[in-house]
Amino acid sequence: MSEDKRTSPRVYNVVEVECQTIDEAPTLVAARMSDVSTTGAFLDSMSGLQPGTKLALRFKAGEQEIRVAAEVMHMMPSFGMGVRFLNLPGEGRAAIEALVREQC
Repeated sequence: MSEDKRTSPRVYNVVEVECQTIDEAPTLVAARMSDVSTTGAFLDSMSGLQPGTKLALRFKAGEQEIRVAAEVMHMMPSFGMGVRFLNLPGEGRAAIEALVREQC
């Protein structure tokens, strides 16, 4: 079994997420978030985006809408992908921290 490299606690946060690639031809990606931390999330998706792909995400953590850029860190074909947040704003971080406190 591989070692968990996460630096922040991750909690369930099953929500719809608007997701599109950030490149010369932005593409919408069908995805749903299944868990989240202040450093990243796991997106359930049939789309197989390669590690390194940059994404623009919009989702809710509690009542707070969060817009953040992310990078695909690993991909599981036909299952989903782990993403790392690149520019999480302070109010987004606070909303995610509140979710973590509620669930831990």
